[in-house]
Amino acid sequence: MTDLVIFIPLAIGLLGAMGWLLAVKQKPAGPSAGISAADALEAFSTERHYAHFRQIRQALSATDAEYLAANAPPEVARRALRERRAVARGFLKGLHEDFSNLARLGRIIASLSPQVSRQQETERLILSVKFQLLYSVVWLRLSAGNLPLHQLEHLTGLVGRLATRMDAAMAEISALSAGQVARSIET
Repeated sequence: MTDLVIFIPLAIGLLGAMGWLLAVKQKPAGPSAGISAADALEAFSTERHYAHFRQIRQALSATDAEYLAANAPPEVARRALRERRAVARGFLKGLHEDFSNLARLGRIIASLSPQVSRQQETERLILSVKFQLLYSVVWLRLSAGNLPLHQLEHLTGLVGRLATRMDAAMAEISALSAGQVARSIET
């Protein structure tokens, strides 16, 4: 029974992720077709929810729940737990926004890059599927009343690592762009 409870949501999540990935539009033909600096800046400068995981981890920790159970009336402890689950769902929604913004930024960077390898595109696809599956599992567990702190931490790390990669890619593109401007000024 437990295997079935885990397998069915994973299968649904996998099918949903595959459908979402198939629905994603293809990359524009030109290197900057439809991409503006404002799009890149907007995708890059939005608030990053994953940076607030430390506070979420504290609020969802077992020791915090034990303290409430020991020192608060039962109704207050139940209400606090419900509110913490709501905060966790809000944080999860913010992680999804972060990932979507970073994925959009990745597509913008790929369109600005002189050449994008098939391996990089495959890695981005795999990362998207991984994120969607893990996101679905965490969302289902939260909806079932659990507090999947370990999976939420893993999901946050995934988004954080993607953000670090995007920061590095933006710095690389900025350096290449500055080098091209310097060369054009010299000539």
